[in-house]
Amino acid sequence: MQPVSAQRIENAIRIVARLIELSGDVYWPILERLEAEHAALADREERLARYLAGERPQAARRLLPKPTRSIPREDRAPHV
Repeated sequence: MQPVSAQRIENAIRIVARLIELSGDVYWPILERLEAEHAALADREERLARYLAGERPQAARRLLPKPTRSIPREDRAPHV
């Protein structure tokens, strides 16, 4: 079995679109499922690329503690 790729999903979408054209709307739920799978795959690939590029996901930002400063603001020497 080949891994699912965007290209394979796009090919399947074209095939199902042709079936809909020839046979009617009975295949429409399959087309919708393929479109959802294509969008989910694109979303996963985009998120993975962002994470690998060093961006922190929003959920992790909420869960991780805020960075602490080494010197509290009120203890810093005044600027001259």
